[in-house]
Amino acid sequence: MTFEIARAAERDIKDILAETLKVFGMRQLAVYAAIIDKGMAMVGDDPERAGSIDRSEIGRGVRLFHLELAADRRGAAAHCLYYATGEMSNGANGTIVLRVLHEHMEPRYKVVRSLKKFAGPAAPFMPQ
Repeated sequence: MTFEIARAAERDIKDILAETLKVFGMRQLAVYAAIIDKGMAMVGDDPERAGSIDRSEIGRGVRLFHLELAADRRGAAAHCLYYATGEMSNGANGTIVLRVLHEHMEPRYKVVRSLKKFAGPAAPFMPQ
């Protein structure tokens, strides 16, 4: 399966990587960017993979994947992918990465806004 990155998730990644560069430097920027890329590829290949968590209370079909699982080391990442499967902008079915948020953030409002902006209120994964 393939994946697409929603605009809000693109902004999240840009902000995360800018902060990573500022605080930790160029080497860690490259490492964290690779972790994010690997995590998105992992959920694109298998959206219901082991370690992902059902977050349907946020929106139908929404899942969470902690990026430390992509890093293969506990504590190596502090962000989570919030995603759903559905029709991507090109018409194909795939995984839509809605947001990339810090593990301590409350995701509900941010993810629901991304769901609405990505696919409109008729999306099959919108909350009831």
